[in-house]
Amino acid sequence: MLIDTTEGTQFEAQDDLSILDSALKSGLVFEYSCKNGQCGVCKTTLLNGEVIELRAQLALSDQEKSDNKILTCCCAAKTSIKIDSTDLSALHGITVKTLPARVSHISYLSEKIVEIRLRLPPTAIFQFVEGQYLDVIWNTIRRSYSIASISADKEITLLIKCFENGQMTDYWFNKVKKNDLLRIEGPKGTFFLRDAQSPLIFLATGTGIAPIKSILNSLEHDSDFQQLHPIMVYWGNRSPEDFVWQASFNKLTVDFYNVLSQPTNDWSGDTGYVQDIALARQHNLDDTVVYACGSNAMIKSAKEQFLACGLDENRFYSDAFVQSF
Repeated sequence: MLIDTTEGTQFEAQDDLSILDSALKSGLVFEYSCKNGQCGVCKTTLLNGEVIELRAQLALSDQEKSDNKILTCCCAAKTSIKIDSTDLSALHGITVKTLPARVSHISYLSEKIVEIRLRLPPTAIFQFVEGQYLDVIWNTIRRSYSIASISADKEITLLIKCFENGQMTDYWFNKVKKNDLLRIEGPKGTFFLRDAQSPLIFLATGTGIAPIKSILNSLEHDSDFQQLHPIMVYWGNRSPEDFVWQASFNKLTVDFYNVLSQPTNDWSGDTGYVQDIALARQHNLDDTVVYACGSNAMIKSAKEQFLACGLDENRFYSDAFVQSF
């Protein structure tokens, strides 16, 4: 069976694989993030043909299902089909690999956030686009983390948050030691900077700042990039001590707004939700592109609000952190 797209791309539906995985196996890359139906990043329109549901499409509303929306990570082709999806050529040549990695650095930046640096074998080649994530595999446990470093760095940096009763949290906060041997699998995801020549708004909650840190540092080190438009970052946390990244740029001009979800006596900055604070300051969304990374609730609310205020849906990109234990 064949799968066609509106841009004229065609590929084979693979037995027992989702539409997304069939595309990836064929060398094509469509939008995706969590790959388990919760974030909705891979949402598209089924234009003709039939699909079968491999897993629950949790991110779709009943109305969206009625409108022939599907999640390509959750559905497989039952017949030849046509979908409204675009191949992301910028990610061609980026190969997902499984590699050994040793812990080279451990730094507890706050009570709930640890910075981990991983060292790969000297001969290993690990190419990624800033904004992507990887999986860390320890024993039989696998967890996804956004990459906070840039591709030119010799080591991979991760910012990891503590989750109560989390199995990997127990490892990162109680057991990890320098030179521990782990495995990584990646890079993954389609969260990356599409067009730097536009006004940019970045929204982050918690360690969702990691891929944004990676993207901004890549612009800072890009000798060909000339900033012509404003760049704004709205970063939300529950505790002041969790604002663990104090950005410093020589070339970039970035307006940072740290937002505390609940007011405290010693906090003089913004309080509330990052999307509310951003929209209160952004009165003109013409040509603006929004990148949101963090909790699924923030991303869903931000997308609804920004689109309601006139932002084109194709100018909102996201990477939702879906909690695992």
